Amino acid sequence: MRNFTEDWFWEPMFNKLPVGAVLISLKTEQIVMMNERFCEILGSTRSELLTRKPRELLVLKGLSQKALQRIESFDVANGLQETISFQSADGRAMSITAEFSLLASSANGKEPLILCCIDRAEIKEAPLPMIGQEELLALILKSGQDLISISNADGIIEYISPSATHLLGYRQEEMVGRHRAEFYHSADSEEMKQPGKLFSDSEIFNRRIRHKDGHYLWFETSFHVIRGAEGQITKVLAIARNITKRKIDEDTLARAQRIAKIGSWRWDLVTRTLSFSEEIRRIYGYQLEPIERDHKSLLSAVVTEDRKRLRRAILSAIKGQPDEIIYRIQVEGGTIRTLRAQWEVSARSEGKPIELVGMAQDITEESLIAQQLVENEKKYRLITENSLDFISRNTIDDCTFLYCSPSCYSLLGYNPEELVGTSAFDYVYPEDIGPLKAYLQRTLDETSLTPITFRYLHKDGRHIWFEVNCKFITGQDGHREIISIARDISERKRIEFKLKESEQRYRSLFEYNPLAVYSMNLEGEYLTANPNLQKLTGYSLDELVGMYYGPIVADKDLPRTQYHFNQAKEGNPQSYDLSIIHKDGHPIEINTVNIPIIVDEEVVGVYGITRDITERNRSMEEIKKLSRELTLLLNTVSEGIIGLDINGKVAFINPAGASMLGEDAGDVIGRSCDQIIREIRHDGSFYRGRNSPLEMALLQGKPLLRTEIVLWRRDGTSFLANYQVNPIWDRGERKGAVMVFRDITDEKEIIRAKESAERADQAKTEFLTMMSHELRTPMNGIMGMIDLLKTTDLDEEQANYTDILKESGESLLHILNDILDFSRIETGKMSIGEEPIDVRSLLGSVVDLFNAKASEKGLTLSWSVNEDSVPDVIVADALRLRQVLVNLISNAIKFTEQGSVTLTADAVRRIGTRELTLTIRVTDTGIGIPADRQHQLFLSFSQLHPSLNRKYGGTGLGLAISKKLVELMGGIIGVDSREFGGSTFYFSIPTRAVEPKDTSLTPVEEAYE
Repeated sequence: MRNFTEDWFWEPMFNKLPVGAVLISLKTEQIVMMNERFCEILGSTRSELLTRKPRELLVLKGLSQKALQRIESFDVANGLQETISFQSADGRAMSITAEFSLLASSANGKEPLILCCIDRAEIKEAPLPMIGQEELLALILKSGQDLISISNADGIIEYISPSATHLLGYRQEEMVGRHRAEFYHSADSEEMKQPGKLFSDSEIFNRRIRHKDGHYLWFETSFHVIRGAEGQITKVLAIARNITKRKIDEDTLARAQRIAKIGSWRWDLVTRTLSFSEEIRRIYGYQLEPIERDHKSLLSAVVTEDRKRLRRAILSAIKGQPDEIIYRIQVEGGTIRTLRAQWEVSARSEGKPIELVGMAQDITEESLIAQQLVENEKKYRLITENSLDFISRNTIDDCTFLYCSPSCYSLLGYNPEELVGTSAFDYVYPEDIGPLKAYLQRTLDETSLTPITFRYLHKDGRHIWFEVNCKFITGQDGHREIISIARDISERKRIEFKLKESEQRYRSLFEYNPLAVYSMNLEGEYLTANPNLQKLTGYSLDELVGMYYGPIVADKDLPRTQYHFNQAKEGNPQSYDLSIIHKDGHPIEINTVNIPIIVDEEVVGVYGITRDITERNRSMEEIKKLSRELTLLLNTVSEGIIGLDINGKVAFINPAGASMLGEDAGDVIGRSCDQIIREIRHDGSFYRGRNSPLEMALLQGKPLLRTEIVLWRRDGTSFLANYQVNPIWDRGERKGAVMVFRDITDEKEIIRAKESAERADQAKTEFLTMMSHELRTPMNGIMGMIDLLKTTDLDEEQANYTDILKESGESLLHILNDILDFSRIETGKMSIGEEPIDVRSLLGSVVDLFNAKASEKGLTLSWSVNEDSVPDVIVADALRLRQVLVNLISNAIKFTEQGSVTLTADAVRRIGTRELTLTIRVTDTGIGIPADRQHQLFLSFSQLHPSLNRKYGGTGLGLAISKKLVELMGGIIGVDSREFGGSTFYFSIPTRAVEPKDTSLTPVEEAYE
């Protein structure tokens, strides 16, 4: 049966009844709903009353026993009326008439509901004790909390309460006789001159009053106007209360929300209204009113792709589920903003939600930065994985490898998997460990380090000299790391000098132990500590000696730490994990071993050995995550993958491999590989045992690549395949091999078609390049002869013809240049240089080129640079950057008939480095671009419409060339536009700032000096 309270048609009518009403379920003995008038009569809030049982309500406690019996037996079909007297929650004496009605009978199978309506409520005033008017007035005027004044109709103060001295610093005689507006802020004084604003019987004013010492205080003022017999105003009584602290709190909250870009909202599920804070309305571009009757306006601003997901979240919220969601909205102008929303649910005692309170934060910038970081990470990974140098990331404390580039195999004989998780010191030549540690310790706080040379141990035992450049960085988790690039200089070392063997004494375990080692007395105070404990805790040796360990231990682990320490004091060694607090405030997870110090069979102290396990715990989580991801990858890749143990038995097979071989994945585990991989010789017989190339590769532990071989399925059918076998090594020990194979039966024809298409494309590119070069030679002759012709005596008609020839020739030359640029880019012959560029000079010179053209069309052409973020000099290719700017500005002026064209430059700098991302925007008020055609803009030889080509000309190569040039510079290009609403073309490129002492003008800039 549908619940009565879920009927949205009747609930608003119920809430607006002029009498107090409450709906009670006698079956569950709960209050189902009540209106606001009922809450007013009882002097309590709705949320408070909904938590009570019906018998606990004051209005029902006064019912007679007979009335209660009738209600409980549902004998109110014809109505029941009774007069009840009670005292409300706020102390008022009430007398009401209550009428009870039965809404449903239990006989028809519906839940019986009792409706109680209060159609009359009288308040019996409690008698006040007698007090004289003079005593009452004196009591009010002596109040130090309010400022009480009496003025005439013109605002002249005739009386001010003594509290003025305490609140404003003025004596009474200093204010009496003066106009009230003299003491207010100038803006409020001007407002008070308006009709009805000096005082009001119905309005309460919040205004600023000047203290005698000059500062202003906020006061909330209410008025009582005293009128004469003929209705004229004789006196005005004003009572003002100091609300300065409240105003400061409100302003601070609003300012904090603006700074954090966080807005708040509230959804009353009873009245179905949503209220929004000023900040959230600003975030939505003021598309929302302060009060909305439903959530349709909120959903209309959400982008189409996210609207369904947000609607599901709203439905879940209405059902009482707190949640968090990230979605995008579109504000005026087409700007897309990304928001993070969270909310909490308030519910009745029976669990039905009645209110949602939440927040929304603008995280647009964070989302863009995160996306850029992902793209940069892909580029960096491509560089590191293909570099011939050994690139690695290491922890600071024990130099553990966090990442190793693939070149470590060719340089050191180790796979990256063998090195990651182990300390670099394990592979350093013993004599070089000390100098390397000292070097890292000495340069820990420096940003730029000189290279260091030392020897790494190859897997086969020989040592190799490396020159290493190191840099310390701070990761996202706040921990510092070492980035190093190592280059093999063994040959150079052999030429420079003959290696000499030397011995080096080991330092004491206490001083040079990679773990933190220390000793404590029986009170838990540090006596000695090695440098690693200092690095681990952030405290110096002087600070540690004599310090009790308690303040360093996290509060949650202090009782357990004290227990283990006491056990060690009793002679029992202890090992346990805990968290400590670094001196700068961040937590560190450690493992500690406490060993009793025993002298003459008596415990005199405790040794401690501590190691940082933060990375280990994080690595374990990463391993679990990687395991899940690898399983998912194995199950989803299209290639067949088979894992083989050292004996050639199948250890695992992915679904794609089992399907290609016609096998059941569960049946092949443990079977020999030659029973699963049935490969035939050229004579048609199957390979068996040691004759099989696969079997030989497994026995020898060598990689194997086989192409275009025939494999047979279990059902007797065959397919053409490529497969590769690689041995699996674990810390130098061969564990088996992995085989990857794929069906290439359908690929041969595709490859032939691809090669044919590539040859055709190459021929087209070479033809375009050749024809462009060949056409430029006669065109140069034509342009020269036109220039000579213009120097002869021509009549007006001939001169006009000559100008048309000149303009057409220049247009043809521009098209030829575009085709040549496009051909060079297509063939990979376009190179990007790096040189110092004066950004402002470059932008100014480009704008100067188009000033005459803009003036000719009556357009406003302007440019600006963000002085706070854009440096004076950057490193880039000035010629190609200028070419992109010329294309964009030329297009903007071409397609703009009236209005303006604006060029702006901004930048985002990577903290702590010279690296930055430069963003340049060209904004016009032209014809705009329809959304469904914007994807054609950057395609070669593409025009949005033939009519545009006829009107404005062009080849459609300008934007295509600009896109490819920006991408060659490592950037991105895009457009924001709407039809007939103007366009903004923008591009961003990575670059770096140049210090003033390093700057020099580029050849391009020198030409414009």
